[in-house]
Order: sequence, then C-alpha cells, then structure tokens
Amino acid sequence: MSDQRSVNVYDLGTTNYDEVHTLQQRLQAQRRNGQGVDSLLLTEHRPVFTLGRSHPDPKLRVAPEVVANYGIKVVQTERGGDITYHGPGQLVAYGIIDLKGWSCSVLDYVAGLEETVISVLADWGIRGERKERARGVWVENRKIASLGINVRRGVTMHGIALNVEPDMSHFDLINPCGMPDVEMTSMSYEVGKQVPMNDVIESFVFHFGRVFDCATEWIDLNAKVANG
Repeated sequence: MSDQRSVNVYDLGTTNYDEVHTLQQRLQAQRRNGQGVDSLLLTEHRPVFTLGRSHPDPKLRVAPEVVANYGIKVVQTERGGDITYHGPGQLVAYGIIDLKGWSCSVLDYVAGLEETVISVLADWGIRGERKERARGVWVENRKIASLGINVRRGVTMHGIALNVEPDMSHFDLINPCGMPDVEMTSMSYEVGKQVPMNDVIESFVFHFGRVFDCATEWIDLNAKVANG
C-alpha cells in the first residue's frame, strides 16, 4: 500500500442534495489550495434529479409539471454525464481526491470507481460489467450504477451512484443518462431480496481501498466535517 494514499470516509446518512453539493465544493476548494485531506463522502439523497454540465435541458419522459407534483427538484451541476436520479435506497459515493497526489489519471480514477462497484456487486453474486461508450456499471443490458465527476486542478468531486433498493418508478420520469431506451435495475431486484445498505457501504469502502491501494479511515462527521 502506498504511504501517500489515504482517504477519510464520512457516512453522511440521508441528506438533501444541495447541502452535500455545497460541502463537496468546499472540500474540493480546500484540496485545490493544498489544504484538507482526500475524502470519500457516502450518502443517500432525498429524491432529486441532477443534470450534467453539458446537458442543461432535462430529458424528461413526462411534463415538467408532473415532476413538480412529485416534489422532486431538478438541479444543475458541474459534473459530467447527463440527467440522473438520486433517492433513498441508492448509495452515492463522492470522492474529493487530489489525483496528482495519488499519481492517478482521470480515466484510471473513473475506471477505479466502476471496478469498485463491480466488486461490490460480486459480493452479492451479481455480475457487473462496463459498456463501451457508456460509463457506469451494467448487469447485462440493465444499468445499475451511474457515474459522473468534476475535476478542477487535479481534484475530483461528484462520483458514482449505486442502486441498492431505491424507488425505481422515479427513473420512469426521465431518460436516465439521456438514453431513452435504457432499463435501470437495482441490487435488490437482481438478487430477489432486500439488500442492507450498511452492508453495501462496508463493501464499497473495502473495495475502494483495495482498488485504489489506499488506507481508509472512518471519521466522525460531527467532530470533523462540521467544524471544517
């Protein structure tokens, strides 16, 4: 294991998207200025649709009024990719990583996030795979994890979202990742039973550390992040 690679892990629980977005921006700015530490933020968001920086027009399957009636906000972000859904039952992992300090390219980082999720799925007997020209993780032709990051001066934010057991009907309101014919799936659907989120979190952190050859340290959120 490289002495130069370590990451502080924060389990944020269930959050509003805007709050964690602001936190990511703050932590990324600190890392760009040579302050703070590399961090991995884990959360389940309350329902929200987010847009990639190059796709500001939401690709909806229903009228905007229908989305509004669901009470789901549509938020513009600076990440790559297209529209996606976040909600309870979905594990979202945001890495605030100084790639230069890790001697890691952007492509290797993206591939590592995908490999982490593929390894998590394997723990539950699910065969995840990549698709050419479609970032994320798939189970046959069904998409189970979506990925989009932002990199500024070598420091990442945003990350990957794994469907553990979310309300899949919310994906029916959009063209996920901008693809009208994509079918979304979840871990619970693939294994035919409930999948405990805490177990998935533990698996994700373990495999993140293994894939990126880094030490992972769980940090108490109230003691560390809140005090910035």
